Amino acid sequence: MKPRVLLFGLFPAYLGFASLGYAQGSAPAISDRAAERLLDQAAWGPTPADIHHLQQIGISGWLDEQFQAPPSYLPDQPILNSAGKTNTDFTPLQRAFFQNVVSGPDQLRQRVAFALSEMWVVSGITVNAAYAWAPYYHVLVDNAFGNYRDLIKAVTLSPAMGTYLNMANNNKANPAKGTAANENYARELMQLFTVGLVQLNPDGSPVLDQNGNPVPTYSQAMVTATARALTGWTYPTAPDATAKANNSAYYIGQMIPVETEHDMSSKVIIGNVTLPPNQTAEQDLDGVLDTLMAQPTIAPFVSRQLIQHLVTSNPSPAYIQRVSSVFSNNGSGITGDMKSVITAILTDPEARAADDPSSVPNANFGHLREPVLFIADLLRALNANVTDTSVIYSFTAALGQTLFYPPTVFSYFSPLYQLSNGTPAPEFQIYSTATAATRANIINAAIYGTLDKNTPLDYSEFMPYANDNLSLFDHIAYVFLHHSMSPEITQAVATSVNATTSAQGRVQAALYIVLTSAEYQVVQ
Repeated sequence: MKPRVLLFGLFPAYLGFASLGYAQGSAPAISDRAAERLLDQAAWGPTPADIHHLQQIGISGWLDEQFQAPPSYLPDQPILNSAGKTNTDFTPLQRAFFQNVVSGPDQLRQRVAFALSEMWVVSGITVNAAYAWAPYYHVLVDNAFGNYRDLIKAVTLSPAMGTYLNMANNNKANPAKGTAANENYARELMQLFTVGLVQLNPDGSPVLDQNGNPVPTYSQAMVTATARALTGWTYPTAPDATAKANNSAYYIGQMIPVETEHDMSSKVIIGNVTLPPNQTAEQDLDGVLDTLMAQPTIAPFVSRQLIQHLVTSNPSPAYIQRVSSVFSNNGSGITGDMKSVITAILTDPEARAADDPSSVPNANFGHLREPVLFIADLLRALNANVTDTSVIYSFTAALGQTLFYPPTVFSYFSPLYQLSNGTPAPEFQIYSTATAATRANIINAAIYGTLDKNTPLDYSEFMPYANDNLSLFDHIAYVFLHHSMSPEITQAVATSVNATTSAQGRVQAALYIVLTSAEYQVVQ
């Protein structure tokens, strides 16, 4: 008997959990539940081997290990295809991405890099050259544990970003031609990447003026001035090309300055900071970035988004403030230290509160598994082998998240999206009854059929528990539900399993019910 689908109950609210308890024996460094929750927040989902390893070394030891793990990169792609045209085939990159996140040792780096890709958006819709993407994603991977200031500069000078938001070949105003500096990158640099539209208190709440209105972070005049400060950059010179003031698009290396196209007049930018006249393109760029990093708003603005991507869509003001304080000062006077910020996010009391199974569930804590996380977790938990012929990436596209093709500069979903009850829940913007059904169909194929003939899955580890309900439920909860299963899901699983006679059918029925439940789909 095919079990009923439980996914459609996700919309109203997040669910709390009831614990099944822990195995007896000597206590490891942390509980299995704590290890499982951290791996859902900081990695691409728990596996039994990773749970055991994390339990032995503890959270601090695991973070140190991850900070030292060698990075996994996307492979460089040919510039031209076999027909001599621009190579627009992203499938090798999409396969390599899933190979890295499913099997790579640098789980935390890959998770943070993907979060950054959803904050610092570049889309293959506009940058439709496969060879541009490995260098751009390298920037995110390389700077995931560095300083946010270095990340800003590296992304700003990325040719892929130069194409996407028009900073490449953005020349100073030419009155004779009636042209002015393009403002796209200047605007998004402030609005989406660093400070947002309104000034924020350290806890993420808006700063209000005497009339109770939010105070803007910058004016239109400051956008224009920043655009002028960012003029005079062109693509790297291709090996077979001659350098020009406006090079043709080439995506390997950083953009290069062209001083003759840089606006050398003074500019008043955000914070009413004046950039003096006669500065070079790089001096003005550094002045803009230093000024942005000095804005008090950058700490809560960036911290909130990182918390949302890693831990919970709806962090409390106190949580945001604690992380913001670390972003502002890592304890050694350094602003934007990503290692310290990531550590603060993952070890915060709010992030770790539910590690205790006796804690009172917070119905609004956590986040929906966005499609890429959902597929990656499923593959890891079922011991998938992602090969060079896998088409697993196609399933995220069916769920509204085509890898490397976010539809707008706001990414796949807005960080400000809320449910109808006002609860922040960005990932739900691309969740619907249609994609819920698609999730269920994907799970059905993974459990009862073949999800991808080139990506074999393996649920044999559950088979030894097949004929004992308590053991089967406990092991499935251990792998997928942070060792917790609510009475409602327990009853649904029991009903389905008890209606099936074969050992394989019992395991399949239990897995299907759990994986289509809100308790699995919403990570708490």
